[in-house]
Amino acid sequence: MAQTLHLPTVMIVHALITLISTVVTLYMWVRNPDSRILPLLAAAGLAACSAMFLHSARNSLPLVLSSGVGLGLGVLAVGLYWQAVVAFEGGRISIAKASVGLFAWTIVWVTSLLHQSIDARTIVLGLLVAGYCFLTAFEILRKAQREPLPSRSIAAFANIIRGVIWLAPAPLSLFVGPAYEPDGSTAPWFAYIVLANSMMIVLSLVALLMLAKERDELRYRIASERDPLTNVPNRRTFVSAAKAALQREDETSLLLIDIDHFKVVNDTHGHAAGDQVLIAFSRAMEQRMHKGWHFARLGGEEFACLMPRISAQKAVVLAENLRHAVADMVIAAPSPLQITISIGISDANAKGADLDMLLAGADAALYRAKAEGRNCVRLYEAAALLEETAATLADANGYRRGAISRLRRRRK
Repeated sequence: MAQTLHLPTVMIVHALITLISTVVTLYMWVRNPDSRILPLLAAAGLAACSAMFLHSARNSLPLVLSSGVGLGLGVLAVGLYWQAVVAFEGGRISIAKASVGLFAWTIVWVTSLLHQSIDARTIVLGLLVAGYCFLTAFEILRKAQREPLPSRSIAAFANIIRGVIWLAPAPLSLFVGPAYEPDGSTAPWFAYIVLANSMMIVLSLVALLMLAKERDELRYRIASERDPLTNVPNRRTFVSAAKAALQREDETSLLLIDIDHFKVVNDTHGHAAGDQVLIAFSRAMEQRMHKGWHFARLGGEEFACLMPRISAQKAVVLAENLRHAVADMVIAAPSPLQITISIGISDANAKGADLDMLLAGADAALYRAKAEGRNCVRLYEAAALLEETAATLADANGYRRGAISRLRRRRK
């Protein structure tokens, strides 16, 4: 048969490319000795290089070495890459599972029924490699919902296509011709299979690197947007989301929540207990969150929750329910303890409300809740606040006048 590609050359070029990437992987492993992924990728690369070099010398090496050992190492390389992806996704590594294909290939090779059948060996090889490729794609897609990284589809696609490529030898061997002719020459289709496989290997490696880069970027972004202790959004994220929500919604309520006597908890039970209180309250609040609400830790023991499409009256009811739920909680710190919260509420009735004004109103209501004994909910009402302020000023003014009168009497 006429050939357009020289299979040994394709294999050697692919082996050299794989060797370069393996050397880079080994260097990265030296720099990151705690990595679970890099040693598996390095082992897979070394196995793949050895497989390519051995099989490219099929005409000069014993068949048991070039095909038996060489192709077996190729199957092992794909299995190790699968386990590298498992490690990347946080799963438990199993070298035994990665070696199942090699064990199966060894059994096939030493079986007298298949030892003389090139077609049978080609079909079994394709099925083993394709199986590992599909397992790799499944592992990548399995975590797509929990961690929707953009490159997941590319990585899964590369491994699916690679699996499909290695399924092709079965029908091609049966209906077109064997991978190797009796005189040792290679079927043209087999050279194209190897070339296509080489391209998909490069794409799958690049896609895995892209996934790693996107995961790091996601972690950095989450770290900048969330409170490291409670894992709820921080002040910066809350301000951004709240301002956007206020531009869209006509009616919005804002809860400003403070854990009562939190300093006493820290001083009495220790800062570890204080951390547990913050975490427990955050989880309790998250369980009550509705779609579209924005909850965050503003700092210390102060939290905020913006509730679009919630009136002030309904917000008061929701806040009271939350207050009672928190009061009934028992937090398993070093010694069990209970906490209470104070809540200040403000509301807006038109689009484009100013967040700073809402926060100031909720803060004034929260101050009033603390002044009136804590463990209560107060709604910001401008008129009531003006009356209280006027009364406070009048009392202060009366005190100053009384002090001046007493001073004048003393002088006389």
